[in-house]
Amino acid sequence: MCNNEIVRILIIGSGAKEHALVWKFLASENFADPEIYACPGNFALRKIVDCIDADIKDPDRILEIAIARNIDLTIIGESELFEKDIVSKFKAANKFILGPTKAAATIEFSNYFAKNFMLQNDIPSARSAFFENLNLANAYLTTVKFPIRIRFDKVFNKEETSTVVYDLEQALMTVEEMLTPSVFEKEKPLIVIEEILEGHQITINTLADGTRALSLPPVQSYREDDDYGHLFDRGAFAPTPILGEDLMAEIRYKIIDPTINALAKLGRPYSGLLSFDLVLDANDNNKPKLLQYRTNLLDSDAQVILPLLDEELFEIFMAAAKEDLSFYKDGFHKFMGSALAVNVVSSDKTEDYITPIHSLELLESIDHQLENYQTILSGMPLMFYGTKNLKQNYAEIFGATAVAETLVDAQILAYKLADALQLPSKTYARNIGDQGML
Repeated sequence: MCNNEIVRILIIGSGAKEHALVWKFLASENFADPEIYACPGNFALRKIVDCIDADIKDPDRILEIAIARNIDLTIIGESELFEKDIVSKFKAANKFILGPTKAAATIEFSNYFAKNFMLQNDIPSARSAFFENLNLANAYLTTVKFPIRIRFDKVFNKEETSTVVYDLEQALMTVEEMLTPSVFEKEKPLIVIEEILEGHQITINTLADGTRALSLPPVQSYREDDDYGHLFDRGAFAPTPILGEDLMAEIRYKIIDPTINALAKLGRPYSGLLSFDLVLDANDNNKPKLLQYRTNLLDSDAQVILPLLDEELFEIFMAAAKEDLSFYKDGFHKFMGSALAVNVVSSDKTEDYITPIHSLELLESIDHQLENYQTILSGMPLMFYGTKNLKQNYAEIFGATAVAETLVDAQILAYKLADALQLPSKTYARNIGDQGML
């Protein structure tokens, strides 16, 4: 039965994740015709919701929009806004927003804080060391086993945030470059040198209210380093069969609960989405170890998690924003099957900039394509659209997603949809889901 109350939702971002969120809200059974605004949104979203062209790096401007449009809940897809303390601004104005304060979000945007936090709270993670001094860093490099990852402390103040190096010579050159301050540096560079763990990479996305964190279906993501040091999201599947009840209980006991409890004790209570990127360390009896925290879903996380959730998304997000999830039990997963997403990337490069393709004919034909694929398998095929900006790079991302009773069926259906897309250029990983075929 539908609720006659009109809810107004503002979503900040332009990716496939934001498209997936809009799709989930529009599919609500409890709220008829929700008013949804996307800022800035993307080409596909402009066809189904109101998009607002505004500076999404300005938290004050976003708050103005939320007040002017009488928004009930604002959802932030751009994690940099948490560093600018947009949540505290919204709370001061008595407006609901899903996300952590700047103090709590430090767990993502400062590697130094996060790694020390893990160490102090006995949270298992990869071995790492931090350096400001070039000579000390060089001396340390002679003691490590390659390959290793080198990255800056602050996540959001560098374009090239992470580099994998494979030998001592490459490491020495990389560290010297990273620790040499430019004329634009406002603070002395700080880097972390970190071991690379081998094993299955999984993500546990949670919703937190400051005192508890409720887990969403566990995701196995496929990511690759791009030319700019960022991890590029190639696709995912959920739930991953690698995580049994015992292993999930261990992750909650050793990683998730200690994180939430320790942040609260530090006076940094965390509410909103909190993601735990983990590796099952193949060199240590497949013990789960934490790679990093994230304050937001990846595109592929949203593409495979949202179709599986049985809870009303607006209600559960609002409960987290109000910092009270006591009504809900841990674990949200209604559909007894699997979801798989393949991210198809298309771009059209010019000399100076890669401009949007805006594949109008393709987007308008998606519904017809889905009708055809519905007869192939008993599953639910979906297409999500987003954009990605890099240095002199603009790409469109088409998330070919399928939900079916088995992971094999979901994989077949998603790849049939990905293969059928007609684009000027098209690249995507061919192995999404293979690790789940146990």
